[in-house]
Amino acid sequence: MIGAFAALVLSVYDGDTFTARIPVWENVEVITAVRIRGIDTPEIKGKCPAERERAIVARERLRALLATGSVELRDVSPDKYAGRVDASVTAGGKEISAILIAEGLARPYAGGTRQGWCP
Repeated sequence: MIGAFAALVLSVYDGDTFTARIPVWENVEVITAVRIRGIDTPEIKGKCPAERERAIVARERLRALLATGSVELRDVSPDKYAGRVDASVTAGGKEISAILIAEGLARPYAGGTRQGWCP
């Protein structure tokens, strides 16, 4: 795992994944997808209408949270999918995963089989 980085959010895909520009050294930056470590949110391409609707709500909430202040990525590590990293994420000094879980928009996730979001 690598230390902490400031990030400029470019777009938000769903409730736990966004794209960011991350300065890593002077005059060097990386643009990558970031998956928020420790949570699972409904999928935009979900298995039922209820999941897809919840996914849109989670995505819009993440978008709003990331706009509340400076975004920082900590404990950055490669994700299981190429071109994406996992990271703990704060915005405006607040832990994003904890907020999404507290609001019922995400579930804790430590890997393995995901629970479904359909009734």
